[in-house]
Amino acid sequence: MKFLMKSLITLVFAISTIFFALRLTPGDPVERLLGPEAKVEEVMKYRTQLGLDQSLIKQYYTFIKGVVVFDLGKSFFKKKDVVELLSVRMRPTILLALLSILISTPIGVAIGVLSAVKKSTAADGAIRIGTLTLLSFPIFSLAPLLVLVFAVKLGMFPVSEWNSWKHMVLPVVTLVLPLSSVVTRVMRNKFLEENNQLWVLVLHAKGMHVKDILLRTVKICMPTILNVVAIQLSVVLAGTMITETIFDIPGVGSLLFEAIGNRDYPIVQGVIAYSTVIYMLIYFFVDYLNSKLDPRIA
Repeated sequence: MKFLMKSLITLVFAISTIFFALRLTPGDPVERLLGPEAKVEEVMKYRTQLGLDQSLIKQYYTFIKGVVVFDLGKSFFKKKDVVELLSVRMRPTILLALLSILISTPIGVAIGVLSAVKKSTAADGAIRIGTLTLLSFPIFSLAPLLVLVFAVKLGMFPVSEWNSWKHMVLPVVTLVLPLSSVVTRVMRNKFLEENNQLWVLVLHAKGMHVKDILLRTVKICMPTILNVVAIQLSVVLAGTMITETIFDIPGVGSLLFEAIGNRDYPIVQGVIAYSTVIYMLIYFFVDYLNSKLDPRIA
């Protein structure tokens, strides 16, 4: 119940912030829709049709009431229900985000454990330098670099569209590289911290096999890793939207950037609302997994 209340407060805060921020941003969606040569009468007529002539408080009340009944209104420019648009555009976005998390987490855990086991060796140094280098590249720099090497120079993968697994490779790699680097560094530090605990020394003294001790240490580290992945989820969602724009993927990212440029309030508000709900659901799932891995968390 406590988590549910926090989630609802977070959702209301997020969608309220974007609602007022959009209306305080310079630019009129009606003028954008009709063009600079539109007559005043036409502008006023459209503002009335879209409900933009109402007071800010009344617009906000209408918006919140719509959110409660899962009605996010119609797009100003596309003339379609926002829920219908997002239900189609969310599929590539969610698939891209899930693939990046499901691939980067085990890779990061495995490399992090290897780095910890090989502490102070050449392998450890190479891993630490490599992860730091990848973290230094923002997505909008990393994606064009991958396109230049693997699409333009080598011709291994296509750049745009979303029709087959080949189209997914470069976008997924763009997100996996930085996320797995974060997981690697956190896993290395957490593993080394746990490996110095008294219980590890006791297990060694009892003659337990090194492999069994390693697996037990990894299990104890997993709640921390899952929390890191959950925290990074917002970064992944933002990165997914940027990646979609770069690779011309028909997901929420391209829809959002287009809507921001057109001041299409219903779409922007709908994307924020959907993203917040998805984030809360995944965080709830991670919290549940943590309670199963370590009952002390429950």
